[in-house]
Amino acid sequence: MKKIILCSLLLSSLVAFSDDPTPAAAPAASDEKAGALAIRDVFVAMYKDGSATPEQWNAAAAKIDDYQKQFGVTPQTTNNMVQLRKMELAVAKKLGDQARYDALLQKLSTDPLPDVAAMAADQIAMQKRMDDLKSKPMDLKFTAVDGTAVDLANLRGKVVLVDFWATWCPPCREEVPNVVAAYKKYHDQGFEIVGVSLDQDKDKMLAYTKENGMLWPQYFDGQGWGNSVSKGFGINSIPAMWLVDKKGMLVTTNGRDDLAGQVEKMLAAP
Repeated sequence: MKKIILCSLLLSSLVAFSDDPTPAAAPAASDEKAGALAIRDVFVAMYKDGSATPEQWNAAAAKIDDYQKQFGVTPQTTNNMVQLRKMELAVAKKLGDQARYDALLQKLSTDPLPDVAAMAADQIAMQKRMDDLKSKPMDLKFTAVDGTAVDLANLRGKVVLVDFWATWCPPCREEVPNVVAAYKKYHDQGFEIVGVSLDQDKDKMLAYTKENGMLWPQYFDGQGWGNSVSKGFGINSIPAMWLVDKKGMLVTTNGRDDLAGQVEKMLAAP
């Protein structure tokens, strides 16, 4: 049975509110943290269910607006508002509601809260980068931590997974068995993987890849979220699994969804 795994963007949002990602009890009206947790649970449920009616969407969005009115503008509520809006965007993308996602993004880009507007502006810029990436072959060239020279231009004719990950990321670790299994099954048919590690401890990263049979080259510069490759591609959540076709074109940034099935179809394509 396919696991339902919350995207790391959503998980990072949960951490911003509480160390415990389990649903919270009904909050007191005056408790801004509990209020944020309660709204969080609404979006988590929508994400897990994989569907939402317009009425459910509007009710969930209204809860965010009410939260801001109730608790005003403080550093904590501002942070919570940013995280709640990120969650709303993440759920819209997860459910494939592109029209709602685009409209919400434009609306948030003019939000009265500067932090929310800045977050939306970053998302818009990243979306533009994604559109640009899909209009020409993806350019990625580096020397891997083991000394291997990596250049996507030299991998034309193969299907390539560019895997942005880290050992400290639980959802990344959950994906490793799927990635390794796909590599073993399809590598001889022309499937390659290029890893971009956002770790800061090289020895720990190398030990993990060896232990788990991750035989492909890894980019590592020890900068964490400041990793030059991931930063250049606008990566703000991991795992981010990008699939590149035989012509070097970025086909999808959602390789997590049935990775093996997607790779098989891409290998069969001319």
